[in-house]
Amino acid sequence: MTYGFSLVVRGSDATPENFTRIAETAEALQIDSLWCSAHIILPPQTRSGYSMRPGVMYPEHWKQGYWEPFTVISYLAAKTSRLKFGTSIVVLPMHNPFEIAKQVAEVDQLTQGRFMFGLGVGWFEEEFEVLNQDFHNRGARTNEALELFQALWGPDPVTFEGQYYNVENAYFGPKPVQRPGPPIWVAGNSEPALKRAARYADTWHPVRPSFSQLEQATQELAGYLEAESRHAQSIEIAIKMPLVVEDTSSDPEFPTRGRPADITSAIERYRELGAQHFVFDLIPETVDCALTTMERFAQDIRPQLS
Repeated sequence: MTYGFSLVVRGSDATPENFTRIAETAEALQIDSLWCSAHIILPPQTRSGYSMRPGVMYPEHWKQGYWEPFTVISYLAAKTSRLKFGTSIVVLPMHNPFEIAKQVAEVDQLTQGRFMFGLGVGWFEEEFEVLNQDFHNRGARTNEALELFQALWGPDPVTFEGQYYNVENAYFGPKPVQRPGPPIWVAGNSEPALKRAARYADTWHPVRPSFSQLEQATQELAGYLEAESRHAQSIEIAIKMPLVVEDTSSDPEFPTRGRPADITSAIERYRELGAQHFVFDLIPETVDCALTTMERFAQDIRPQLS
């Protein structure tokens, strides 16, 4: 089991000084990893619901600044020695995949193999429009980009022929430290996301699943893995949940919020259902919350986990 936390990369507390404070504290507390989310630009929401939830708007503090993850991780790589880093997540179809493949490979070099690449297809249609990217074929482009990465990170010269991306007898480097590439975490709870994970992922990365949702989804994932001639053990599961440690009873709809004993029980239940890794979001997204929550997890929760 590994336990990571989201880094504060958006809002007024997202500063180089605070990145360093959080990373140094995480390393001292034996936290396993830190994770960066990503958006490029934040236009007004006129149609899209935040994370596909109709009528829900993205948080106001996002407008105060949103740092790019590869830059932040490269910065922190030089300030840490053990801590791992990941993206949770990069919206892959908003980007040129050749550029992303290069950024991933170089960050893997700079961290000396301490990097995991989490990706998804995105929910924010208006952001796609500003970036002149097609929202409606984002799933197909993501799948092809993942196949392109395998070619780019493999031996030179690189040849790849797809519907959206093509290259012939080209040279691409540096290659990642981890071979054949950094672990691929595919995010999402939908049927297409599960199929994408079964085909391409080292780790499936669902966001805020309930116990029943995780149980059902893992059964569906097993079927998709079988269709890809993969064993169930060939993929790991890493769930993303908010973590709020407080002295009140936990909410059944929010099992990782409440007293340490209740949170410990919830984590154990998720583990019984197949989860092997956790990425904890912060509420609120501030440096003080990050430091306090990591400390309480390290002192009051992790020692109780079997």
